Amino acid sequence: MTIDNKIYKFFADIVFKKTGIYYPEKDYYRLDSRINRLVSNFDCANAEELYTLYTQNMTPAMETLLIDLCTNNETYFFRDNKPFDAISKNIVPSLLESNPNGMINIWSCASSTGQEPLSVLMSIKENCPQVKDHQIVFEASDISTQALEKCRKGNYTNLEVQRGLPITLLMKYFDNEEDGTWTAKPELHKRVTYKSFNLLTGAYPVNKFDVIFCRNVLIYQDKENKDMIMHKLYNALKPGGYLIMGAGESMIGTTVTFEQESLSNMMVFVKPKHSIKQAA
Repeated sequence: MTIDNKIYKFFADIVFKKTGIYYPEKDYYRLDSRINRLVSNFDCANAEELYTLYTQNMTPAMETLLIDLCTNNETYFFRDNKPFDAISKNIVPSLLESNPNGMINIWSCASSTGQEPLSVLMSIKENCPQVKDHQIVFEASDISTQALEKCRKGNYTNLEVQRGLPITLLMKYFDNEEDGTWTAKPELHKRVTYKSFNLLTGAYPVNKFDVIFCRNVLIYQDKENKDMIMHKLYNALKPGGYLIMGAGESMIGTTVTFEQESLSNMMVFVKPKHSIKQAA
């Protein structure tokens, strides 16, 4: 199905305005599958008819569905093992050393369908037996309502658990359901609080988190929005807190002043212990 550039631009502009996710003209092809799914969902004859529907009568539900489809929810358990090694073998022990009985506040700020926060918790449980369950306060958020619905269920197909999850951890931390799917056990699943959050427009807390996971998200933002979000993430961290980004992501193009530290063969970004709030 051939799609006119005016249709690409219309949907790309909505997504950018609401989420900051940027689809330049050279990347319009990435919208093809999303537009085709909307065509099917609304029983339209083609993309032109879908465009007419959205331009003449776009409801909040239609906008939400568009955002859900255009949010990149590609994820799997223990995606790139290094971040999970870094938090469980380096970061958590370091935080406990400075405050043995303290709470550790973690935020997965683009948790997609929930594999990342569950992987973090499993890694901590396996490598940090000295940590009590109540010491980990875990928040996870995403902009996609569909992704959050799956997060809250904690239920995954056979294919999903086979992507990155070792069989030993699957048997230890998941229950096999009658329909063949797998559900995270309460000791894991109930440790996470899920909420809707828009990194572009959301109200960020200040000096709250010891660790923030923000992986493979900012690569879809333009330079200005990336810089703004980075400053807000910086302010949301406690002094001495850690920001964990995706492999290949960096501070290039931002004005925020994180320190860098190599842990478990990856680079993490640290808010200086004697820091002041940075303006976005």
